[in-house]
Amino acid sequence: MFFSRTPLKQSNVRLVAVSLLLSLTITPFVAVWAQSTFDVSLMAGNCLNCHVSDIKSATSIPVIAGKPEAVLKAQLLAYKSDQTPAGTTIMNRLAKGYSDDEIAALAAYFSTLDAKGVVSAGVKK
Repeated sequence: MFFSRTPLKQSNVRLVAVSLLLSLTITPFVAVWAQSTFDVSLMAGNCLNCHVSDIKSATSIPVIAGKPEAVLKAQLLAYKSDQTPAGTTIMNRLAKGYSDDEIAALAAYFSTLDAKGVVSAGVKK
């Protein structure tokens, strides 16, 4: 017989309830933690609000497309540090919002762009 006629002990009911509650509260956090990838082209859009990708549209804010990866990464990490370069306006506050991995990905991404915002492989981003 599948069903027992003996009632569940109160401690068993409590254990099941706590287990169910924990699984419902922890599951969303596990899903977020497991997501370790990100789309760098979406993050790059934030940068391109000020750092235009077309050299013809450039202002006093430098074009970062096509700059060497190591240079971009070093500059972003310098902005993120507590000793920001002289003349920094808002970049120190923006860079602190990115992890070191995201900074590395952004530097790699922008180094693959030419001054018109076209990826080296010819795919428009």
